[in-house]
Amino acid sequence: MRYPLLREGAGRCSASGVRGQSASMTRTKSLPVVMPRVAGQRWACHACAYCCRELVVSLSAEDRERIDRGGWRERLGVEPYVRLGRKWVLNKTPDGACVFLDPENRCRLHAEFGEEAKPLDCRRYPFTFRPVGGTWRVGLRFDCPSMARSQGEPIRQSVSWLRALAPIAPPEKKMCGEDRARLPGGRRAQPEEIDVLVDRFLRWIGREDVPIRRRMIGAARMTGTLAAARFKKVRGSRFRELLDLLFGVIEREAEKDPRPPAPRQKAMLRQFVFAHAESVSFHEMRRGLGFRLARRFRQLTDARRFRQGRGIVPPLPGATGSTSFETVERVRFPKDDTLVDDLCRRYLTVRLESRTVFGSGFHGWPVVAGLGALWLTVAAAGWLARWHAACAGRDLCISHDFVAAMGRIDAAATHLPAAGSSAERLRVSYLQEDDGIARLISVYGPPG
Repeated sequence: MRYPLLREGAGRCSASGVRGQSASMTRTKSLPVVMPRVAGQRWACHACAYCCRELVVSLSAEDRERIDRGGWRERLGVEPYVRLGRKWVLNKTPDGACVFLDPENRCRLHAEFGEEAKPLDCRRYPFTFRPVGGTWRVGLRFDCPSMARSQGEPIRQSVSWLRALAPIAPPEKKMCGEDRARLPGGRRAQPEEIDVLVDRFLRWIGREDVPIRRRMIGAARMTGTLAAARFKKVRGSRFRELLDLLFGVIEREAEKDPRPPAPRQKAMLRQFVFAHAESVSFHEMRRGLGFRLARRFRQLTDARRFRQGRGIVPPLPGATGSTSFETVERVRFPKDDTLVDDLCRRYLTVRLESRTVFGSGFHGWPVVAGLGALWLTVAAAGWLARWHAACAGRDLCISHDFVAAMGRIDAAATHLPAAGSSAERLRVSYLQEDDGIARLISVYGPPG
């Protein structure tokens, strides 16, 4: 958690000024920091404490040493950190809050020693770092409510402290490696080919003269066209020429109304939602083997109910009420919801700009599968937003429903290993057939 008073640099970390920092923490190569170019994207911490309650924060040896030197075990009266699997993580109170969160939603570590005293995972949230092409490419996390709502200062104002933090905040290992995804036919794309492909989709997603739903339908159909193409002999300038030819007709393709999605396509979307929205709490992770086996059995049962789509929706995080699958289907989005439309545009732009769509940035997936999953996440967020509204007894979504849903889906998409499983990849591949993703977007996507 960060405080607005510190947004101008007071208390910010630096590569050489971190409390208790060992020499090993500064050995990461200093690279240029590349922020995603997203028109209108803002952020500042508003002390909502979402991250302090929802995230499981991993600790490095240096993090644990700083906590131990502060005598926090005695001061808190509980263990400040515990073992979770093979990692050490910050402990949580019975209600799920970090043990360092005080009643005023302030971090005790931050309040007493400054932001430098907090674990690295806390300090870099809601940003991510990934080495790409000799740079630190920064990503944004939309499970942060302020990021999703674009509240605060332009994100470019965060570059200076991100530049200082990047060398000591190593990226997630699963998102490192060669950033060259495979094109249809199995050929690895060259960096310049990826640049051209991403640029073409960014231009299309940024077309404000086209309704956002039409932009997404066009993007989904273009991805389907790419899936059928063969790029074995199409390289360099010919690759660019082919994309220019294909994107030359994307607007015409976007104007065609898709057919209603088939029951099986709807079922697969619900399964996609369940895989991204269902989660295990911190305290559940620490329970014994018997509980974990029972929890796994319940997950399988709930997954089957999501596939069937009848009766009461199994409980999901984020809402206290309950509703039926049939009620969810009757909920609608209001027309001209500018926040929802803008959130979709910013989210898709960030994912493309930060290269967390395919390759090492997205579970090692090929280009076409990763793009398909990207468009499908917005349809999934639309279904989940309807569920939020239905649980609250409303038949019309409000922007808060979509913000919460988009955050839940995004938190899983690039950080949950299950979201990159072979089962999810097969599901996306199936939905790319028969205009499936476009058909789902036409029903569950943003109304604009």
